[in-house]
Amino acid sequence: MIILIYIAYYFISIIPIIIAYRFRKYTVSDYHYNKRLKWQRRIMLVFHYIALLIQVIIACKLERIVRSNPDYGPLLLSACIFLIIYNFFSISWLESPKEYLKKKKKWK
Repeated sequence: MIILIYIAYYFISIIPIIIAYRFRKYTVSDYHYNKRLKWQRRIMLVFHYIALLIQVIIACKLERIVRSNPDYGPLLLSACIFLIIYNFFSISWLESPKEYLKKKKKWK
């Protein structure tokens, strides 16, 4: 049962990071002209905030759980690592898409 909990936890924790990486390649103009992409981004933001809430709950309540069953100890470390990743990388890629930058031409 503990193995299934770990598998479910890491699946729920890693999928949002992969999805955020997919949205990293889009620019502001892509979201401006594509309504479907804009709605996908909003849904992914909600999904990220739900995953972030799960990480916070696990980080706060896990001390009590670990005292009763020490097999769940590595989840606390994982929850802290995923909190850092979600706050600094994943959500920032979705919240603030990159601006389109034109490449300067080289003068000969």
